[in-house]
Amino acid sequence: MSALVALVRRSLPDRTTLRWWTWLAAAQWRAAPGRSLVSVLAVAIGVALALAIHLVNASALEEFRQAIATVNGEAHAQVRARGEAFDETTWARLLDPPVPGLAALSPVIETESSLAPASPAAPAASAAPRPRSLRIVALDPFAAAAVTPALLPRADGSRGGSDSPLFDPDSVFLSQAALEALGTRVGDPLALRVGLETVVLRIAGTVPGAAPGQRLAVMDLGTAQWRLGWIGRLSRIDLRFAEGADREAVRRAVTERLPTDAVWTTPQAAEQRMSNVSRAYRVNLNVLALVALFTGAFLVFATMALSVVRQQGELALLGVLGATRRERLGAVLAQGAVLGMAGALLGTLLGVVLAAVLLAAVGGDLGGGYFTGTRPRIAIDALALFGFGGLGLAVGVLGAVAPAWAASRAAPARALRSGSAEDTLAGLARGRWPLGLGLAGAALLAAPPIGGLPIGAYLAIAAWLVAGIACVPLLTRTLGGLLNAAADRLLWHRPAAWLASTRIAQSPGTVAAALAGVVASFALSSAMAIMVSSFRISVADWLDAVLPADLYARAPAAASAPLDDALQRSIAATPGVLRAEFLRTVELTLDPERPAVALLVRDIDPAAPQRQLPLTGEARVAPPGAIPIWLSEPMLDRYRIRPGDRIELPIGDTTPAAGAAPRFFVAGVWRDYARQHGAVVMATADWRRIGGAAGASDLALWVSPGTRPDTVIAEVARETPSLAQLEWRSAADIRALSLRIFDRSFAVTYALEAIAILVGLFGVAAACAGEALARAREFGMLRHLGVRRRQIAAQLAIESAFGVTVAVAWGGVLGAAIGLVLIERVNPQSFHWTMEVHWPLGLLAASGAALIAAAVIAALLAARSALGTGPLAAVRQDW
Repeated sequence: MSALVALVRRSLPDRTTLRWWTWLAAAQWRAAPGRSLVSVLAVAIGVALALAIHLVNASALEEFRQAIATVNGEAHAQVRARGEAFDETTWARLLDPPVPGLAALSPVIETESSLAPASPAAPAASAAPRPRSLRIVALDPFAAAAVTPALLPRADGSRGGSDSPLFDPDSVFLSQAALEALGTRVGDPLALRVGLETVVLRIAGTVPGAAPGQRLAVMDLGTAQWRLGWIGRLSRIDLRFAEGADREAVRRAVTERLPTDAVWTTPQAAEQRMSNVSRAYRVNLNVLALVALFTGAFLVFATMALSVVRQQGELALLGVLGATRRERLGAVLAQGAVLGMAGALLGTLLGVVLAAVLLAAVGGDLGGGYFTGTRPRIAIDALALFGFGGLGLAVGVLGAVAPAWAASRAAPARALRSGSAEDTLAGLARGRWPLGLGLAGAALLAAPPIGGLPIGAYLAIAAWLVAGIACVPLLTRTLGGLLNAAADRLLWHRPAAWLASTRIAQSPGTVAAALAGVVASFALSSAMAIMVSSFRISVADWLDAVLPADLYARAPAAASAPLDDALQRSIAATPGVLRAEFLRTVELTLDPERPAVALLVRDIDPAAPQRQLPLTGEARVAPPGAIPIWLSEPMLDRYRIRPGDRIELPIGDTTPAAGAAPRFFVAGVWRDYARQHGAVVMATADWRRIGGAAGASDLALWVSPGTRPDTVIAEVARETPSLAQLEWRSAADIRALSLRIFDRSFAVTYALEAIAILVGLFGVAAACAGEALARAREFGMLRHLGVRRRQIAAQLAIESAFGVTVAVAWGGVLGAAIGLVLIERVNPQSFHWTMEVHWPLGLLAASGAALIAAAVIAALLAARSALGTGPLAAVRQDW
């Protein structure tokens, strides 16, 4: 132990070394406060964004865990429906005879009910929009008392007598969050849409045990079965084990009694399913948030590289006076650490504030739709604060590593004598590092996802970005050589252009160091722009393919599909209706550990399914005796299914005999951006043949030529009054709404793109200002030689414009490569869908032009400041 302490003490700098390290850092800050401040702000922005998104996601997940814990109570296991529901006789099977080891069973109906529109005369409780649906949990109070006691409602006590309002045929009990969101009070009516009917209930009390922020309604089980159309059916049964019971033996005994439409699961599985479903979205957001931090690392690199150039004389003098190579290396790393620490502290504070603002403004889903409607309280995680703060410190140190290494390798006597900045930075132009990183990135692209996350693709992006920036010194040196050859022949008669080209040709290392942050910011922002633009245009094209009809409507969720066969025939025969199609949606649980998938039952021609579905490959013909189905893209990766496979689904009255081939044949794959968990399409005729229930919930109408859509809606409502309250939308309305939802979901991504560009603009301005101040003596000498002030300003503007143009062009190439990785690898591995590549050339050109214009303006302002003193004062240090 004493040896370890001694080793640590020897590794730490002594007081004298710390003093001159501090002196150098203070001199750097005084010499270039703007550039140092920009580096600090870049690190702070990156830390703040990453920390804020992490805290928002963690807060939303914590609220979800609390809500799940409340709903599940003390249940140790659950029996859940594989599809829409299962018969309530399953409960009787588990009760008689009793299952050894089970202490309590609680039957439950859990459903999402649509709310009828509020009366226009009703006062608005708040500026927040009123929810369109409400989660309802119906239970048997006597059975639930032993399993989910937190869900037991409390009456308001306003009724006289001893009868409880719980069993009234119109009673419903709301959590405090639901009351506030709906703007209602105990005693008010609550109108629900159940199929084509409106059911009016009375808010008889509250649910005091509901988790904070949980919007929930509780009803008596019998009342819900009667009023909400769940007669004879349940959605789940909560199970609690007896103390000391053999849980595996209980599971086997319960499973043996279950029908084919029910499955054993655990309450923890629901939490894990939600965590897994939202994990890819959360990780992608965190990675995008780290874009600003990554850009900040290269701004720190640029700051420290130019700082080393400015301080090379001091560092060389200290080396001549006895400072070791490690001490000079530590001096530069310490300056980077100071920048990183300042950015980390400021970013941590801003991150907590930003997280609170985001939770209050957009809720816990950040536009992703996974925690829709939640407004969780911020959950501060001390470990996360230290972790992201440490990440900011690490960024500052890493950004200083290459300049520190270059400064420490320079021979002190030679550096003191020559004072050449290019000698100091020459070590940064090495071809083997870009080549090695590029090959490593290409190899990482072949790596499969790890835990459902594209870790290899993310590492490949990082490797390619670092490799691309490592190529900048080589690129500037090559272009500098070409400029040097052309300057004397082509530009001698234009002094400003000749001086600028000569300077670039003779100082490629300094130019490259200043451009690192610009290349990083433009590459990452353009990659995000390419990915989002490709996704949005692909979604728009997909909407055009899946919305061929003129009018669409959906009946509110109910236990059964409300559009029966007679109603369908009536709608199809309505005057003005050229054609009608109907759709039934059934949720299927294929794996208790994964979210349910959607079974879409619709009219489809097995011989030409591409007419109704946007297929991504060739359609296959089902073999005799097999039922064709078409899977959406997410099903392929999630369930390891391929076209041509035969599979079994938990639907139909019968199951295949032992040894028989599965009934369903995968006849094709179609693109579906609406259901991330997967969807299966089946023809209505096949659904009926295997015993599927009749009815539909969605309808699409083609209007006869010359007929107005609103006229058809009025005719349908006149023929069937119950359809009058359906929410009708045209294909154009649905398309516009879907794209608005898309833009809202990617609002954070758009903000991150803007921030990356903004950080790049700050970097350009700081680099130009620093360059102008550092070259004040050079400009003074030029003025002694007769060069005019405006010519020097034009020289600096040309240098900046040329450098940033090169950075934008090279950053665009890197961004295109990274964008293709995002489209071809990250999105398919994260969300299991594909898209077509579209290039937003206009947006990229505008962004690049903004960076170039900012460089020119910043150079002109910096030149004005640097040329403010007289030529004698500018060169006095050379005397």
